[in-house]
Amino acid sequence: MENMRYISVCVNNGNDFYLLFGDFLDAFYLADAIVQENMIAVPPVDMGNPEFVPFLAATAHKLAIDYKIEPPEWIFEPRCYLPGTSPFFACKAKSRLRLLFMYKSPSEFKHRNLFVDENVLVRV
Repeated sequence: MENMRYISVCVNNGNDFYLLFGDFLDAFYLADAIVQENMIAVPPVDMGNPEFVPFLAATAHKLAIDYKIEPPEWIFEPRCYLPGTSPFFACKAKSRLRLLFMYKSPSEFKHRNLFVDENVLVRV
């Protein structure tokens, strides 16, 4: 079963984070409530990119809120927040796009100093 740890282990084995993340979201949206809860319950292992664990924590937090699942405790660990004072902007955003992301980012991402599009978890 795909979960946060599965994504992190695969990334550490050289797989693409964003491809795995999309696959995770697809599986999550098709799963029943029990499986969804299990998918976000298992914490990821650390990965080389400092944004990945906070990004997965923000994702688990947002999905838990949206799907009325008890948020897993691991999402509040210190490693689940972007280290330092420099924020992360999706798409290497500059100028006005940064302002848009600062305004539109879901609070679970802002809380971790991650600024993304409001549709970051939307799949088509």
